[in-house]
Amino acid sequence: MIKIKYKLLTIILAFLFYSCNKELSNDEKFIESLSNDVDFNLPLHNESLKILIDKNDTVYSTSLRQLYEINNRNYKDYKDFDSFLIKAINEDLLSKSDLLKNSEYSFTLSEKLLHNYDNKGLDYLIKTYCEKSNSKNKYYIISGLSLNEKQSLMFFFFKNNYYVMQNDDSGKYVLINKNL
Repeated sequence: MIKIKYKLLTIILAFLFYSCNKELSNDEKFIESLSNDVDFNLPLHNESLKILIDKNDTVYSTSLRQLYEINNRNYKDYKDFDSFLIKAINEDLLSKSDLLKNSEYSFTLSEKLLHNYDNKGLDYLIKTYCEKSNSKNKYYIISGLSLNEKQSLMFFFFKNNYYVMQNDDSGKYVLINKNL
């Protein structure tokens, strides 16, 4: 009986340790949905989507078109663009120079928001930093935050399978929940 309790306790502790140290990564189906436009010579339906990639504590904001160009130049050995995207977004495939040359901007995560996300979760970020839209799966980041806070929020939402974009008409940062 003691051996069973010891094994059970070990399994629970191992699970807790693994879950606490888990890196943020996107669902593969979410990544595949990003690339639903295939003709990169035409204007893309999803051109305004931001793709946020974390590399050595710096987050780079890029686009599908830029990632497509990187894939064509340097990573032609992938069987399709979706396979490349999964590795590029979740598995640290891209070099820092690839990201620097092909990003709109880069930033480091807000320590305050990182702490809030780690300790209180995404629901807390939604309640505290977002306003609801008329659509059930769409949120806007509230005004009055610093640019770094807005960018950090976009990263946390992106890593939780939300489309993130900036609406040029309103200037608002838009978050669309693709988990529904």
